[in-house]
Parts: sequence; structure tokens; C-alpha cells
Amino acid sequence: MKQKSALSYFNTFFIFFGISLIIEFFYMGILGMVQGTTLTILELALSFDNAVINALILANMSPIWRKRFLTWGMLIAVFGVRLIFPILIVFATTDLSFIESFSLAINNPIEYERIIKDSHHIVMAFGGIFLLMIFLTFLFNENKDVHWIKIIEKYASRWSSVGNLKILIAIFIVAILGYYTPSEIKISNVLTKIDKADIILPMIYGILLFLCIEFFRGILEDDGKKHNTKNFEIEKEKIENISNSKLLKGGFASFIYLELIDMSFSFDGVLGAFAISQNIIIIMLGLGAGAFAVRNLTILMVDRGTVAEYKYLEHGAMWSVGLLATSMIIQIFMHLPHGLIIAFAIIPIAFALIHSIKENNLKGENIIKI
Repeated sequence: MKQKSALSYFNTFFIFFGISLIIEFFYMGILGMVQGTTLTILELALSFDNAVINALILANMSPIWRKRFLTWGMLIAVFGVRLIFPILIVFATTDLSFIESFSLAINNPIEYERIIKDSHHIVMAFGGIFLLMIFLTFLFNENKDVHWIKIIEKYASRWSSVGNLKILIAIFIVAILGYYTPSEIKISNVLTKIDKADIILPMIYGILLFLCIEFFRGILEDDGKKHNTKNFEIEKEKIENISNSKLLKGGFASFIYLELIDMSFSFDGVLGAFAISQNIIIIMLGLGAGAFAVRNLTILMVDRGTVAEYKYLEHGAMWSVGLLATSMIIQIFMHLPHGLIIAFAIIPIAFALIHSIKENNLKGENIIKI
């Protein structure tokens, strides 16, 4: 059977991007098209590590759940995260109803942007700690025998057997921020008084959400046998047992997990989008097209076995997650340039890919090209 070309994987992206350009042109003219295209590029650059993480999880899901990831998942990604979520922020942080919040987003984008930016520290706290939990789960994994940055990963794996260090570190960070968080921070370059609970509670909720999802996945993927796998990386033995028992339910749990990870990765892109456009429709279309490209890239990597072939690619993606989580926590208190955040997303993956290629060449292995 002839292998699909790499370009053919992006058919849905090209279709959505083309439709988006048409809508943007009739909605705001050439300016709308330029803004939408810029947002698409921004989303793709910021979410490249998201594609690798998605591929790690999706590789262990059945074909039917992969299709649902591209259908139902895209509806959630485009309309749920890129449209409804920013409106929910306004709804949750003001006295406006959901309908009034939606009307504000459409009819008064300047005021809408101001409210979103006023909630920036809350969203960064929640998303940052959630992504940090993903990175710490990968780092403190006693069953991981492949190490990329050995001086850190090797010793982290050893120390993971002592206790649940990811929870200890996460709670320690929350405690430190709870003690040292100032009563005033800069919001839109204006020194604004805040309640420490606006930072501490979202971080606690982020940790609780991660632990609940882990617990939920464990229940659905349990086949009644004892496993040693305690981490984000699922071992072969467990995968085989899942596939022979409750794969459909496990697929559902992984699907929910993927959508939550996508939401966390999207926080920075959604908030950063307002620097380019204040129009919610342009933002949804531009970021939505980028989300399609990320999903298509994920399927390509799964079908081509890219993550398995380049053994350090997962490590690079996870270090990107760690850096992105750190940047989001820092952004609670200060602004970071978009270029720096994009570098956090891309550079670790690029180095991990280069290292993997070099090691494969030394072993004389054939490289699977994306």
C-alpha cells in the first residue's frame, strides 16, 4: 500500500485556512486576512511541542479515537478553547451574564480585551501549574530508562522512588508564591492591587485537575492487574493489557486528557492573540487554523512513527513543556516577549531531534522522514 504524502495530511488545515481567509476578508478586509494569518503562524509556532505531546498519547489510542480527536476534538479546540473559553473568563471575572459577555466580545472588543488582560495572572497561574505537573511527572519517573539530559533526568529518576516528588515540588512552589506574591502587580503596564487568592487558588485547582484526570484515567484503563507504570509515559506491557481490556474507555480518558492539555497549551496563545487583534472572530479563525495544522501534524507523526524513531523527541517536547510552564508562572508577575516563548517551544525539540538523528546515524538506522 502506497504511503500518503506528508502534504496530504494537512488537507483539513488547507480547507479551514482557505475558508477562514474568505470570512476574514468579508469581515475586516485585507487587515483581517493579515491578522488571521499572523495568528495562525503564532499558534503553530507556540504549539509545536503540543503536537509532539499529543502524538505520544495518540499513538496508544485506537484508530476510532484518533478520528474523534480530529473531529470532535477540533470542535472543542476551535470553538471551545479559542471562542468560548475567553468569553468564560469575562463571565467568571465580571458581573456580566454569559450572553452579555459574548455580546461584549463581538460589539466592544477593546473593553473585552481589557477584561481578559485583567484576568491574565489568574489564567497563567492555572495553566502554568497544570503544565508543570505534566513535566514533573515525566521527569520524576523511576521506570524511565532513556535519558537525554542525563545529569538531571538520571538523578531525577533515582530520586522518584523516594516519594511523590512532583506533588511536593508543586505544593512547595504554591507555598513560596503564596508567601512572596506582592499585593500589587503590573497589569497592562498599570500597577494594580490583587488578592493573593487569585493566584494561589487557580494553582491549587490546576494541581487538583491534573490529579483528578490521572485518577480518572487510572480507573478507566485498569484491567485488574498490577502495573508498575506510574507516569505519563505508558509502557508496552500496560498498553497491551489496555488494548485487550478497556481500550475504548481508555481512549475516552486519553481524549479528555488531550483536550485539557491542548487547553493549557492554548492559554498563552489566546492571551497573546490580543496583541495582534482584539476581534474575537478573527482570533478564533486565526488560532483555529493553527490548531488544525497542529492536529494534522500530530496524526502525521503518529502514522510515520516519528516519536518512536527519534527517541529523544519526547524528552525535547517535555523540556519545552517545562520551560513553557515556567514562563507562564513568571508571566503572572511580568511580561515576556512572544519571541522568547516561541523559542522555549521550539529549541528543546530541535536539539532533541538533532541528537536523535545523530544517534540513529551512529547506529546505522534508517531515518523515517516526516
